[in-house]
Amino acid sequence: MFARVLKIFGIVALCAVFLFGAIEIWVYRNREKLFRTVQEKVNENISGNIEIGDFKFRPFYGGLGLNFTLTDVKLTDSLYKVHKKPFLVAEAVHVALDIGGFYKGNFKVKNLVIENGEMKMFVQRNGYSNLSLFKSNTKSKEKKEKDSDNSILDKLGNLRFVNFGVNYADSVKQKYYGALFRDATNIITVTDTTTNAVFSGAVFFKGLTFKPKKGGFLVNQETNLALAMAFDEDAKKLTIYPSVLESSTQDKIGINGTFDFSDSLKHFNLNFEAKKIAIKDALPLLTSRLQTQIDSIGIQTTVDTQVKVLGELTGMQPRVDVYFQTDTFKYELPVGTLRGMRATGTFTNQADTLREPDPENSRLSAPKVAGFFETIPFNLKLAVNDFMNPRAYLDGHIEADSTNLGDLLDPSRYQFKAGSAKIDFHFDGSLKNFYDRVNDRFDGKIAGKVSLNDIGMDYLPRRVHLTKIKGDFTFNEQVVAFPDVHFFDGQNMLYMRGRLLDLIPYLFGSPKPLKANVDLNIPNWQLNWLETLLAPRLTPNRKKKKLKLSELLDDAIDQMEITAKLDAKKLTYRHFLARDVKGEVTIKDNAVSIEYFVMKAFGGGNVRIEGQMDNSGVGLPKLAVKGKIGNADVHSVFYSFDDFRQKAITHENLKGVLNTDFEFETRLNNNVKLMPETMQGRLHFDLRNGYIINFEPFMKIKKLIFKRRNFEEVRFAPIRNDIKLRGQEIEIAPMEIESNVVTLYLDGIYSFGNKTDINIQIPLSNLKKRDSTYVLDPNNAEKKEGSKIFLRAIDENGEVNIKLAFRKKRDKDKDKEKNKGKDEPAEIKPEDIEQ
Repeated sequence: MFARVLKIFGIVALCAVFLFGAIEIWVYRNREKLFRTVQEKVNENISGNIEIGDFKFRPFYGGLGLNFTLTDVKLTDSLYKVHKKPFLVAEAVHVALDIGGFYKGNFKVKNLVIENGEMKMFVQRNGYSNLSLFKSNTKSKEKKEKDSDNSILDKLGNLRFVNFGVNYADSVKQKYYGALFRDATNIITVTDTTTNAVFSGAVFFKGLTFKPKKGGFLVNQETNLALAMAFDEDAKKLTIYPSVLESSTQDKIGINGTFDFSDSLKHFNLNFEAKKIAIKDALPLLTSRLQTQIDSIGIQTTVDTQVKVLGELTGMQPRVDVYFQTDTFKYELPVGTLRGMRATGTFTNQADTLREPDPENSRLSAPKVAGFFETIPFNLKLAVNDFMNPRAYLDGHIEADSTNLGDLLDPSRYQFKAGSAKIDFHFDGSLKNFYDRVNDRFDGKIAGKVSLNDIGMDYLPRRVHLTKIKGDFTFNEQVVAFPDVHFFDGQNMLYMRGRLLDLIPYLFGSPKPLKANVDLNIPNWQLNWLETLLAPRLTPNRKKKKLKLSELLDDAIDQMEITAKLDAKKLTYRHFLARDVKGEVTIKDNAVSIEYFVMKAFGGGNVRIEGQMDNSGVGLPKLAVKGKIGNADVHSVFYSFDDFRQKAITHENLKGVLNTDFEFETRLNNNVKLMPETMQGRLHFDLRNGYIINFEPFMKIKKLIFKRRNFEEVRFAPIRNDIKLRGQEIEIAPMEIESNVVTLYLDGIYSFGNKTDINIQIPLSNLKKRDSTYVLDPNNAEKKEGSKIFLRAIDENGEVNIKLAFRKKRDKDKDKEKNKGKDEPAEIKPEDIEQ
């Protein structure tokens, strides 16, 4: 049985060999005739010339049949000798003829394969196109009218292109298309009304350029195409059925549409659709201009998109409408990161239907953009017009509370414990150059409102604890205004209004300094700010996560220049009490500049002060003030300033009315207390109705002299003098003290430390009895004359002692010449003085 089957196959194979051998012999003998016949058939349908280098019968190429290979094929148009550009060249063209029609003289191509070649189509500037190659002569037209079955499409079956380039250049309309079919097949079927084609395979696009200045689509892109098309000859309409273009990143783009060639305008519409395509993968498919515009936005995500293109092949720029829906993405801003964002919207290049489509007539609308600014949810509505100079219109709403405000800022620096905040804002301006760094200006407008409701916040670096923060802030690109904001600092209720200048420019990098003008009303002010302002700044451990808004706010607070006008009915600070306080203070670079401070203080006196407290970080804080005090109770002055941190003379020892002007500077320790060793100053004072009560040095004088006089309560005539302060030493210029117990003259050093050394001169005229009827008689020249008692007040081991002494050596030296030959006055002993 098996031998019989082999015998049958052998007979069939032998017959086939003889058959194809016979056909090959016949083809070889008649190849010239066949070659001429093919040329004639081609020339019947073209207006040009075809050249074929060789013609071979290859029955087993691509399957058993009438297969031929044409090598070195060149197809040229009628003006080839002028422009020297062949329409088609190919190393090899493989043709498989339909056997059924071959013996009837009806040549029909079953399969056509073109290898290693190129087709170049062009339109010259003078309007000539080498596509005129396919304009049939009159004779062929007449024949075509008689027998439509002889059309060229009827004679074509399957087309395959291997390493075959196709290029089209229209110099009139500035359109350029190019592609390389690496291995692609086009299957053509013809019905009574339509010609259908299914094109599939690997295609390398060199570019599809509609306008050179905008760049081309699909420039240097590897793709896989699966196109299904049909052309209706009667309706002159090309239909692209749902098809797929697959990019090199395996993204699949759906394509469908129609082309209407029935009139001169040649209308068309194309639809594209892609699911979950990454923007970074989609950009290379677009023109260079679109790539730049989209990439400049800086968004990286995946997108579902639908694109509709409507236009005319010979007319204006086509209309493009795009619908898109993004996956989540993040976007970096100068002040932080937008996270978990999603956007849904549309794009059109013909926003105004009365104008032609173009970039200037383009609009992007995204009515629903949602996400988180760091951890705070927000919603936006966005519109962008004019893609040549994009301008955006943005409306946004943000709501936050203490649970997410703390994460928005640096929780190691800002801690929110209560309350909520709402922000509404509008943006209208250029997307490309909203802020011009060179000229320091904005191209556009920002407006908005921030509403704070009972927020509690701690600013840890400055140990600031605020609660009940409530009020509204309105802002634009230049100013933040707050007409009524109030808060509680732990001891005071503060009411504030004012303006903050150039905050938004500062956030964008403007060199302008931040300035704030504030009116501050504090009904009952317990001054606890000095410790806060001048204390060392805490530097908490920062989180690894970088929070741009926190950094910008910290920097803004440190760099801001604040001018505050203060108004308080009552002010207290330790022992200091004042009323009707008004002033203007400037805070800049960790320094407080007191422009003026006026108040009622020291028992109803008038006080005016100006000066500066500097905490720049170089050394300890420094205080420098000058001012005037009028009609002040000297007892209250000493009490208010803690007796200037000395115990020799205190508020308990003093009475009187003081008028003075002074200049004073000192360093402060971290508890905002004076450091006596650093004090310097000048004081001119006028003390009236002065009393010194139970002053210990006077009590010591009493032990030496005038033991029966009332040193417990010494009443003075007006005292006027200038003194200088150097460290803890007060330099007392020579002065007279006229009192109800004694008249004396003194000068020297009074020290808050241990260097007191005061010279005291007591004229012997004081020996006259003084009682309660004594009338003060200052500046009496007679009292300065005559003999005197000389005393010295000297610090000995921290205690000031009064001793009898001779005149100073310098006085003795002056008198030596006057008193030559005379005896020195004898030392007066205590027992010789009135008891």
